Amino acid sequence: MNESTHIALVVASVFAGLSGWAAIFAWWFRERSKTVRGIKVLRRTNARLQKTVMFTLDKWRDQVERNQVFLLIEREYADRLACHEGVAADHVKESVRNHVQSVIAGDARESGHERRCEPEVRHQLAAIREVEEYARSGRGKATELEIEKEIRRAA
Repeated sequence: MNESTHIALVVASVFAGLSGWAAIFAWWFRERSKTVRGIKVLRRTNARLQKTVMFTLDKWRDQVERNQVFLLIEREYADRLACHEGVAADHVKESVRNHVQSVIAGDARESGHERRCEPEVRHQLAAIREVEEYARSGRGKATELEIEKEIRRAA
């Protein structure tokens, strides 16, 4: 083997080795890029989930506070009616609740319940149906909800 052949083989070996390392680096970089993109997607998803949880907790807190006020009003009215009528406050509460439940059940059967609701309640019921549809199927208007303002208010 002469020296020029030897140099040619060395150059070819170095070139082949570098090409192999370049291929390995390209593969590593591609996999790393996929991982980085995946992490970014997970971060965005996590941020959306956190915003959704904050929004839900804010609405839940509002609902609990409203329910507390309504229960206090109910107790006050039941106590006043019980004193006036000479019956137990629990009896008044139970009879009124039963009457309201029968009215709601009758309205729901006639589909008139939503028509007799306040516009805000109708809007809330429609929003709840949209979110339920999104939760079941993954499709619907709920995917387009913009809750940034509510998130800022909740925070």
